[in-house]
Amino acid sequence: MPRSGPVHKVVEPTEQSQQSDMPYNPQAPRRGASAQEVVEGFLAAGVGAQDDYSVARQYLTPQLATTWKPDARVLIHSGDPTTVPRLDEGEFRTSTEVSAELGPNGVFTAQPEGSTRVLDFELTSVDGQWRISKAPDGVLIPEKDFPQIFSPVELYYYSAQDEKSLVPDPRWFAKRPTASTAAVRALMSGPAPYLGDAVASAIPQSASLSRSSVPVSGGTAAVDLSVSGYDPADVDQARRMEQQLRATLRSVPSVEDINLTVNDAPVEPTARSGSDPVRSMTVPNRQIGVSDNRLAFYQGGQTEQIPDITLPEGATVTKPGMGAEATSFGFVDSADSSLYTVAPGKQPQRRWSGSRLTRPSFDPQGWVWGSDHSGTVRTVEASSTGEGTTVSADWLRDKHVASLRISREGGRALLVTTAENSPRATIWIAGVVRDGSGKPVELEKGNAVAADVDVNTAQWIGSDEFVTTALDRDSNAQPRRYTVAGHFDDLPSLTGVTSIAGGNGPAAVYGASDGRLYMLTGSSWALQSEDVTDTSFAG
Repeated sequence: MPRSGPVHKVVEPTEQSQQSDMPYNPQAPRRGASAQEVVEGFLAAGVGAQDDYSVARQYLTPQLATTWKPDARVLIHSGDPTTVPRLDEGEFRTSTEVSAELGPNGVFTAQPEGSTRVLDFELTSVDGQWRISKAPDGVLIPEKDFPQIFSPVELYYYSAQDEKSLVPDPRWFAKRPTASTAAVRALMSGPAPYLGDAVASAIPQSASLSRSSVPVSGGTAAVDLSVSGYDPADVDQARRMEQQLRATLRSVPSVEDINLTVNDAPVEPTARSGSDPVRSMTVPNRQIGVSDNRLAFYQGGQTEQIPDITLPEGATVTKPGMGAEATSFGFVDSADSSLYTVAPGKQPQRRWSGSRLTRPSFDPQGWVWGSDHSGTVRTVEASSTGEGTTVSADWLRDKHVASLRISREGGRALLVTTAENSPRATIWIAGVVRDGSGKPVELEKGNAVAADVDVNTAQWIGSDEFVTTALDRDSNAQPRRYTVAGHFDDLPSLTGVTSIAGGNGPAAVYGASDGRLYMLTGSSWALQSEDVTDTSFAG
């Protein structure tokens, strides 16, 4: 047994730990390296997460090696870090440009172009070799290497409104055997701040892991919880905890099933009976669009104007939307810069006005949402009369909202904002907070999924995916398919796109251009109709 040297954490052996997925093996400190070379070597070793960053810890003094927390922060840098000596001997400062940052619980936050971070280091001599005695917690990862070193895991919480649907809370964890443990610990710590009161957890705050890890064997993760005050006869709570943990851990590579024990008692299979929570709500295949300045349905190549709809006199119909039941509709009248809701056999209701109004978004709780160039978020109950009310969202002050879409379970808002005199945009996801009656009252401060991107609209295509593009450009627009974790793939370009609509998954993406409607088919856009344009799916 060693009697000196740093203390290292030992992870319980699992099937996963037999071989590491980490593709990088950084170099250990070179004997006789200069102080600056030690700092640069330490930063480069941040790509080696295996064995709890054992190589990076070799650059630290024995004391710091035991207290340094590599998982506290991950800076994803887009340029080469620059390290320079400071006035005092053994002190160095590193500056680097970052494109994104991971917090201590793996929440990915995109950073605006030109964002920088400054890291300060102090070094001392240990047995004649320079070692770092003071360093900030966290690691640096090159942007190009990040997807190979980290992978996204979707934690799942229940929608706070009805607790019948599961809401994804994406996190990024290093590809190492402890990913299952990190996911469960993060789940028990609660949702990301931008979801806040929009979601709820079935796992009590008093819960803790009975042992130090969540081992995986044969594709099954063993989760042993200790919960004070737990009632084994409460089958419903056991079922909801198991469902939440199962949904979360199945997004961890190699995990296919879970075994849950609470206070050393296994959760019996009978506790899993009953209806499963909805993980991904779908929308009807029928779209709403504009045909001859009238609201019209479009589906399967057929266009049909919606009967018995009364429009305001002299209205110019743009940006239509509808509820999932296709009995209530909304649109922006560009003639008077107002948003209206309409229903068959009823008079149109003027809800609000503003500059550059967003397309109305209908949530499953019966509320219609919208915003404008001022950044004010408004909502109104579709079945009511009169003007809408303002939803609290102080963090949007000084931002121009170009697009706002409510998720299909109603717990999140997907927003695109721009700054004054800048064509570049930021894509946000923010939790929807409601009062006891279900009325929306606040948008939690959003988390940036992408920053400095050339888009002005985003449309959901599922619970954890959306598509974006830039509208009303003479040149080709570059649509993209994003995950809520921040990963994206480029889609085929479309010239002069004026609207984009997202249905159920990437096979149901439609774009309008030059008065024609196209559907995304593999690597191209196929013409669908010349009778309808500006379409949108329900929601």
